[in-house]
Amino acid sequence: FEQPFEDLNSFSGAMASKLKLTPGFVTDAFDTEAFSVRFNADDNFLAAAGSHGTVSIFNVATGQEAYRLKNGAGHPTKQVCWRPEKDSASVSTRGILVAASTDGRLRQWHVTSRRCLEEFGPEGEDKQLFCVDYSHDGTRLAAGATREIFVYDEETKKQVLCLQGGDSQTTPGHSSRILALRFQQTSDEPWSLISGGWDNSVQFWDLRAGHAVRAIFGPHICGDALDLSKDGKRLLTGSWRDKDPIEIWDVGQGERLEAMPWRSQGLNEPACQMYTARFSKDPEGSFIAAGGSCANDGGGEAKVFGSGSCLGTMVRFTCLSADFGSPNSGLLAMGGLDGRIRVMRMVGAASEGPKTAQG
Repeated sequence: FEQPFEDLNSFSGAMASKLKLTPGFVTDAFDTEAFSVRFNADDNFLAAAGSHGTVSIFNVATGQEAYRLKNGAGHPTKQVCWRPEKDSASVSTRGILVAASTDGRLRQWHVTSRRCLEEFGPEGEDKQLFCVDYSHDGTRLAAGATREIFVYDEETKKQVLCLQGGDSQTTPGHSSRILALRFQQTSDEPWSLISGGWDNSVQFWDLRAGHAVRAIFGPHICGDALDLSKDGKRLLTGSWRDKDPIEIWDVGQGERLEAMPWRSQGLNEPACQMYTARFSKDPEGSFIAAGGSCANDGGGEAKVFGSGSCLGTMVRFTCLSADFGSPNSGLLAMGGLDGRIRVMRMVGAASEGPKTAQG
């Protein structure tokens, strides 16, 4: 891009209605499905994970695939996550990406050299991994499996914890697949981890205790549909169901703050069931990107919300994953069931902004 975008940190809630979405580019299909999309810290690369094990890295300035990483076995890669970088990090330690696959392996890549630096994971042939996240300081990473969460030391790649699942009714933990997890992103709670999945629960874990300490029951997480605001105060869940698909929760109290309607008042059909829901990366998480499938017509939709209103809708598009760029970029990416990535940007309604790559 030729110049910086509008800084989302500069927009108050009242100004959200003055924003508009403008198209950036649409990638070629890199795989049959795009399960996960993530911008790197500088917003110059966009990583995407696919159903045949493909991890593609797109150059955001051109919209073209810059690197392709393969896990070799062809098992679906369910989620990717960039390792947090310090300003003092050397060039050789930047651009590190980890990918979680259903063969039970985590693969860590140095993207620009296309080298797989490490391959590790839980013991056992029946293990599958569905999601992955780094701690705020990048010293640990966690991966969600079936009932368990495995926590690894970043430096040694050794497992330091196995957070064991329970039945989620009488025992803390999960009773089924864990499809999303997030470390608390504030520096004062590096031991806090939140996860969600098929068992209609969101679990709050204390890594010091080694088990879940409380839970929210209700959200039915079926994909990349759990997120924390940057200030750590609000939790976003997207549920694969007709009623109350998008909910915002108070992290400290575990109480629901808001259930956001997918459609305007009086328009309930067709219902859209969520596969993804993400906050923007400004401290308050002022914007939400979400999407999924519509049961009645076999298609799907994706939307962007701000200040309680819908800023834009993408129709006939089954959205599986979404990610915002940094607040000063205005970028938003959405990965779909068709294996393509749609990249957009948010700008002030009066601003035409720079020209971008077209797809």
